[in-house]
Amino acid sequence: MIVSDSTPLIYLAKLGHLQLLQDLFSEVRVSTEVMKEIARGKQQGFGDATTIENAASGGWLKVIGLSAAQRRRLSKLRHMFTDISEADASSLVLAKDLKVPLCVDDHRAVRVAEMLKLKHIGTLGIILLSVKRKSMRRDQAEGLILSLPEHGFYIGPDLLSEFLKQLRMT
Repeated sequence: MIVSDSTPLIYLAKLGHLQLLQDLFSEVRVSTEVMKEIARGKQQGFGDATTIENAASGGWLKVIGLSAAQRRRLSKLRHMFTDISEADASSLVLAKDLKVPLCVDDHRAVRVAEMLKLKHIGTLGIILLSVKRKSMRRDQAEGLILSLPEHGFYIGPDLLSEFLKQLRMT
């Protein structure tokens, strides 16, 4: 099981590979705050939002409402780290409480995850793990990564170089 923030869901859906999360983790949990972000995307006409909603309807992507205690921790977290969104904070709280890794790309949320000693993985890590577990071929993974900027996902040259190096070693 893993908790996911919205960004990895969105980009994996845009790539047509949202199911990688199910293949790797069986069950993925998201907060209602994350699904609100997805719903806003659907209202703006983004097709990836429908793909994500279908995964939730399919049962492997489970939407979890936060308890009152979790909401208090979310508020505290947002007060301490004003640069993270409500969806990011809710994902951090949920992952911490469930004691599971967090799938997240936002560098600010990653920084908070590390401070909370949460294991985390991002979209690039999901694709790399898929190759390691033989769910995807190396050349297919490279093609996906190189196409991410076309979908609005920024990958700095150093990160891209490091990813391709790790991919070749897999």
